Amino acid sequence: MNTVSISSGSYSASIDTHGGGLASLKYEGRDLVEPRGATHTYAGDLLAPWPNRIRDGKYSWNGVDYQAPLNEAARGNNLHGLVFDKEWSVKETTGDSATLTLTIHASAAYATDLEFSVVYSLSSAGLHWQINAKNIGKNAAPYGVSVHPYLMAEAGVKNDACTLTDFDFRNGRIIGDQFIDHAFVLDDRTARIELRAPSGKGSWLSSDENAKWCQIHTSDRDGGPGSRMQLAVEPMTCAVDAFNSKDDVIELAPGASHSMWWRIGAL
Repeated sequence: MNTVSISSGSYSASIDTHGGGLASLKYEGRDLVEPRGATHTYAGDLLAPWPNRIRDGKYSWNGVDYQAPLNEAARGNNLHGLVFDKEWSVKETTGDSATLTLTIHASAAYATDLEFSVVYSLSSAGLHWQINAKNIGKNAAPYGVSVHPYLMAEAGVKNDACTLTDFDFRNGRIIGDQFIDHAFVLDDRTARIELRAPSGKGSWLSSDENAKWCQIHTSDRDGGPGSRMQLAVEPMTCAVDAFNSKDDVIELAPGASHSMWWRIGAL
């Protein structure tokens, strides 16, 4: 893993150039998100030019059929787009920020060329994480984006003991043994999600008004090692399988751009 490290005050983070994703985020040495490990769970990945799944990897756009790689073999779907397994270039680094870039080209999976940049910056408020995309090709194309952090409340504390506060558990509620793996429609475009351990420590995530949906998953992992020790939170611009349903899909015309940000901090 080739990483870029940044820090500011009590916060530190590392970014993986393979996939351009968030490899770690710490506050006073405490993990706020699950660090990337040997097992690929999409922890910290960038999800573009679509998040979540495309059923059978197939969709049509402007009368043309596309076939995305089937990387969720058990279900026969495409999962999380086209950029999480590419090598990104480091454009700029400072002590507290890093910018990485990537270009993808039109293919059997996608209609146009896209130029991406992702900017990570730390401050006393935590992490600001922004993805910018520009259509540099000749064709209009569908677009959606998200990120895939697994929030952690405190080392060794399972979700079962944690309080989740979000758009569904508005006043905060102990998760207990409840299984969650669902995409919720957001009626508050600046929703904030908090995961808090009994000690009061925890982490939070917020996103901008582009987030119209949010996938929440209790990370059960079939009861194996690390099960329910973290919470996947993915604020998305569009629905699950949106390239087929067209629910909240963004159309990027040639020359058009889109930006979205997320923030993560400590409780």
